[in-house]
Amino acid sequence: MRRILIKFGLLFGFFILLLILSNLNFFKVWEKQTVDLRFHLRGEINPYKDIVIIGIDDDSILELGNWPWRRDIHAKLIDVLRKEKPKIIVFDVLFDTATPFDAILAEKIKSAGNVVLSGYLQTYFDKRLKINVVSLREPVEILKNSALGSGYSNLYIDEDNKVRRVRIYENSGSVKYYSLALVAYKFISKKDFSSLTLTLPSDFYINFRGGEGTYRVYSYVNVLRGNFPKNTFRDKIVLVGAVSPALKDLFLHPFSGFSSKLGINYSYMPGVEIHANIIDNLFMRDFFTNIFPPFVLIINFLSIFLPGVLFGRRIILNLFLTFLFIFLYFMFSYQAFINRVLLPLVSPSVGFVFSFLGNLIYLNFIPKERLEGTVIKRRYKVLKRLGSGGMASVYLALDKKTNKEVAIKILHPQYASDKEVLERFYREIETCKNLDHPYIVKVLDHGKEDDYVFMVMEFVNGKDLKKIIEEKKRIPINMAVEIVKKVAEALSYANSKNIVHRDIKPQNIMITTDGKVKLMDFGIARVGGLATLTQTGMFMGTPQYASPEQLEGKKVDIRSDIFSLGIVFYEMLTGILPYSDEDTISLMLKRYQEDLPDVRAINPEVPEGIAKIIEKMTARFPEFRYQTPEELLEDLKRGYPLYPYDKKSITSSDTIIKRDNKD
Repeated sequence: MRRILIKFGLLFGFFILLLILSNLNFFKVWEKQTVDLRFHLRGEINPYKDIVIIGIDDDSILELGNWPWRRDIHAKLIDVLRKEKPKIIVFDVLFDTATPFDAILAEKIKSAGNVVLSGYLQTYFDKRLKINVVSLREPVEILKNSALGSGYSNLYIDEDNKVRRVRIYENSGSVKYYSLALVAYKFISKKDFSSLTLTLPSDFYINFRGGEGTYRVYSYVNVLRGNFPKNTFRDKIVLVGAVSPALKDLFLHPFSGFSSKLGINYSYMPGVEIHANIIDNLFMRDFFTNIFPPFVLIINFLSIFLPGVLFGRRIILNLFLTFLFIFLYFMFSYQAFINRVLLPLVSPSVGFVFSFLGNLIYLNFIPKERLEGTVIKRRYKVLKRLGSGGMASVYLALDKKTNKEVAIKILHPQYASDKEVLERFYREIETCKNLDHPYIVKVLDHGKEDDYVFMVMEFVNGKDLKKIIEEKKRIPINMAVEIVKKVAEALSYANSKNIVHRDIKPQNIMITTDGKVKLMDFGIARVGGLATLTQTGMFMGTPQYASPEQLEGKKVDIRSDIFSLGIVFYEMLTGILPYSDEDTISLMLKRYQEDLPDVRAINPEVPEGIAKIIEKMTARFPEFRYQTPEELLEDLKRGYPLYPYDKKSITSSDTIIKRDNKD
C-alpha cells in the first residue's frame, strides 16, 4: 500500500507541475495554437448569407481621397443604402471628433433609423491612484444621439498577436460597456441587454467561418455610385469598415497560414470582417463554449492519474499507450470542437507524458519499499524477510485469522507483468495446491495486491539443505539416507499426481529444527496433461543437478528427478559437487560419456551398498536408473541395490550422446 501511495504522490507532484506550466504564457500560446490547428483540420464553413461588407478599399481611397473622408460622403452612402432597405447598418468607423459635416451625417443616420456606430474602449492602470481606469471614446454627441446605439469595436489580441476571442461586454463596477457586435445583435434580435447578458457569455472564442474574404465585400466607392445589383443589401446586415492595408486595421487570425480549397493563402483579416464573424456567431448562436474551469482541472488530473494506474512495467508498451492516449484524446477534442466545445489539448497531452515519466521514475528510481510491517490481503502481516532469489523473496508473516506463522513468497515487482515469469509462478501455485503430503511444503493461499503477486505457504522453521552442507561439509551417512528417503517419498507422491519436479537441489529441500524434511519450489514442474512451460530443446533447471536428458532439453520423467536426487545424495556425503565448475555443454557431454566419480574415493566411510545406490540413481541413461521412487526406497531400506547398475552393459557407442527417436 505504501508503494502505491508513493506512486500517487509522484503523479500528484507532476499534476502540480502541470498546473504551474498551464499558467505560463508560452504554455497558453501553445494551447491557443492548437485551436488554430483544429480550425485548419476542419476547414472553411459557409457563413451566414445575409451579412455583407462595404469595404473602404484601395480603389475607394484612390477616387475619394485620403482617409478620413468628409462625413457628408458617409451621409450619401446611407442615402444609397436606405433605398435598399437593409436590416441594419453597422459602421466600424470611429467618429469621435467633431467636424463641420456632423449635422448632415446625423440627419441621414436619424432618417435611416437602423444605424449603429462604434466607439473605442480604453483600459489602463493609473499608477498614481493605483486603480484600473476604463474610458470609452464614443461618437460625437450629435451622431451618437441620432443612431440606434453605439458599441466599442476593440478586438482582443492574444500573446502571439492573433485574434481568437471576443469580449462582447465589459463590467466596470456598476457600469456595463457593450461591444459593437452585441449592440448590433440587440437590435437585430429585438432583445434587451439584460436578457442578452444573462444568456450569453461575456467572452468566447470566435467560430471563424474561414479566412479573409469569407463574406461578400463591396467596394465603398462602387456602392456610393450605385454600381451593384438591385436588392443586394435588402434585409441584409451591412457592415461598413476598412479593408485597405493602408488603413492598418488588419489582424492575424486562426486561419492565418492556411491555404483554402481555391489555393488562397490566408494572412491578415480586416477588423470589420472579424466583427462580421462575431455578429454571425451571435445571430446563429454558433460560437465556442469555454468549458467550466474545474472541468479543465479534472481533465488534467485524469490525464496523469488514469494512465498512471493503467501503465504496467514494460516501458515500450507504456510509451505506445502514451501516444495512443494522446491520439485518442486529440480525436475526442476535435469531435468536441466540431460540436463547438473547446477542450484543452496541450495540457492533457503533457499530462499523458508526465504520467509516463512518473511511472518510469517510480519503477526505476524510487527505492523499493521494505515490506516488513505491511498487511497483505488484510490478513497476512509481514514480519521479516527470510530469503530472496532471482524471481521472488520469501517473508515470514503472521496469519491474523489463525494467529499462526506462515511463509509468503512474493514475486519481485519488476516481474509482475513478465508473462513467462508469471506463468512459472502461477504454475507453482497450481501444482502445489493439488499436493498434500507431509514432506512437501503446502500452499495455503495466493493472490495479487498492488504490485505484488504472492502465495502463502506453511512456514518451515529451519534451513535449506545447501546451508546445512556448507556448515557441516559432510552430512552423516544415516542422516543423509533419511533425507533421501523422505524426498523419495515426496517424489513418489508427486509422481502419483503425474508431476515431475525438474529442479531437485539442496536449496529446494528444507530441514526443520526438529529434523523434518520438506520439498519445495515446484516452479518449473512438468504436469501431465498441461502444456510445457518451454519448448522442447530448451533447458530449464539447475545444470549441476540436472540429468543428461534434461540438459539436452528433452522431455523428462520421474527418472530425471531420481538422477538429481542422486547428485544431492553425492553432495551430502562428500561435501562437493561432481563437475561443479563445468558449463552446461561440458556437463551434458560428461554426463553422457562418464559415470560419476566413485563417492567412496572421496569419502571412504560410505558403505559400498550406498555407493552402488548412488551409482544406479545417477546412471547415464534413464533405462539404467531406478524407474520409480518406490524402487529406490526399497533399496535404501535394504542398504544396497537388489539389481545394481551394470556398467559393463554399456557399449562404447553409448559414450556419444544417445538421442531418442521419441520426442
